[in-house]
Amino acid sequence: MEHLAHLSTFVSLIYGLGVANVLAHIASLIKRGRSADWYWIHTVWSAFLLIAMASFWWMLQAWAAVPHIGYLSYLSMLLIPSLLFVMSDLMFPDRGGAGVVSLKAHFFAIKRPLFLLLLALLVSDEIDTVQKGWQHVIDLGPLYWGSQVFWLTGCLVCARSESERVQGVFAAVSFVLFLGAMYNGLAAV
Repeated sequence: MEHLAHLSTFVSLIYGLGVANVLAHIASLIKRGRSADWYWIHTVWSAFLLIAMASFWWMLQAWAAVPHIGYLSYLSMLLIPSLLFVMSDLMFPDRGGAGVVSLKAHFFAIKRPLFLLLLALLVSDEIDTVQKGWQHVIDLGPLYWGSQVFWLTGCLVCARSESERVQGVFAAVSFVLFLGAMYNGLAAV
């Protein structure tokens, strides 16, 4: 456990930077007042990122059951928070710019790399899950694997789709499904 505490310190730092990044961008948009044109789908994905970072950080505890954490496993542990951090920066326009900021225009401009990063996050999570052992995979149950299929399909569709309806349905269902999956996953920790 002491070994895990040492390793998780750096991982936790990356999660903390990601959360701080999202909150700083949100504060910057709030300070802009009316020159920030909010967009509900962007807001849902921003909330998703905050909850994802908090949830994945909490699930680091599941590594305590792994008898040996080698260097490759440690690199795997770094992958999820690193992807979430990059997503947290990509999700928002640069701070301090002049003029009106349209979060809708920004979202549609970055949707392809955003969903490709989310796809990489899914694969990283599956690698992380398998590394924790077969019993951990079984404990997560069909909700986890069903949600992975949903997100995989949704990411591939949304990376290409210009439809606001498709983007909105995927964002809303993903948010609710993620909350359910995290409740399921955190119960297994």
